Amino acid sequence: MHRVLIVDDHAFIRRGVQAILQSFPEWEVCGEADNGTDAIRLTETLKPEAIIMDISMPGLNGIETTREIRKKHPEVKIVLLTLHETAELVRSAFRAGAQGYLLKVDAEQELVRALNIVIADGSYISPKIDGEVAKSVVTEVTEFKPVHKN
Repeated sequence: MHRVLIVDDHAFIRRGVQAILQSFPEWEVCGEADNGTDAIRLTETLKPEAIIMDISMPGLNGIETTREIRKKHPEVKIVLLTLHETAELVRSAFRAGAQGYLLKVDAEQELVRALNIVIADGSYISPKIDGEVAKSVVTEVTEFKPVHKN
């Protein structure tokens, strides 16, 4: 069973992610945070294998939080969950150390797939992100590590 931490400043998003994961016994939600500071603290205490994290949060945003978590815990896999599909945000996410970039509109269908890919040391980008953008970003920041995209 893989332990996952859910980080989003909106409780209904956290509940939605939990609802999706309930059908998959290989994923155990070990905790929740509503901000980046708590995510960093909970990563220390709960030792999740994966984190699903919003980009847009007050205080430390998801990219800044990813950078901080990956400095201390490079083994933790992070999937950023967002509404934003700009090439620069995708690039910033992977530069910060994220292994996955999942659009909220794709989450219901793609969340578990994204988690399975990143937990196996792959990289994931939502299918709605432009293919050329995805390819160039992942190639740039992961030094030719394989990417999985629909």
